[in-house]
Amino acid sequence: MKTKKEWRSYYQNLRHALTGMEREHQSSRIADHYLQLFQKERPQVVHLFLPMSSKAEVNTFFILKRLNEEYPKVKTVTSVVAEDQHTLLTVEVRIDTPLSTNHWGISEPESRVLFPEVDIEEVLTPLLAMDERGYRLGYGKGFYDRFFSVCSDSVKRTGLNYFPVAEAELPTDEWDVTLHRLVSVEGVFVVDGQ
Repeated sequence: MKTKKEWRSYYQNLRHALTGMEREHQSSRIADHYLQLFQKERPQVVHLFLPMSSKAEVNTFFILKRLNEEYPKVKTVTSVVAEDQHTLLTVEVRIDTPLSTNHWGISEPESRVLFPEVDIEEVLTPLLAMDERGYRLGYGKGFYDRFFSVCSDSVKRTGLNYFPVAEAELPTDEWDVTLHRLVSVEGVFVVDGQ
């Protein structure tokens, strides 16, 4: 069985093998699939990550733009790394919010209008892979596992990825928090029992 480190390397290589044009096209398709899911559930507060170009993440600006234009009353929020460099703070973000890049290469809103995590209804989560049980393979820092613990118990945890659910079970640690579903280029995969 591969270790988390080996799986991370495998999925990072797969992701970086996609051309920039392929990633943009696939990000647009993922946004289409997500918006279909959104229209059924209509959460009023959606947390989304802002993509790191160095990690070739799904471009969530497609989702942010459509939510802001088509559903202007929906609150969109994102995270910034707190001063302790260990936890995330939630701040408001819209498609026209001025952004700056932090030392990790992550875009962050320049204005920090804090938002209470317990009011978030859905978290769009970055990942490298997710298995059928809902376990995600992140980057190994544990930011999102800790972040989920301050959100409401009813928050929907939705992964976004270019690739469908992993065929193999991913290795896990006791602190790993499962996701409810994955939105990929292929559509929406819902974890059994969710």
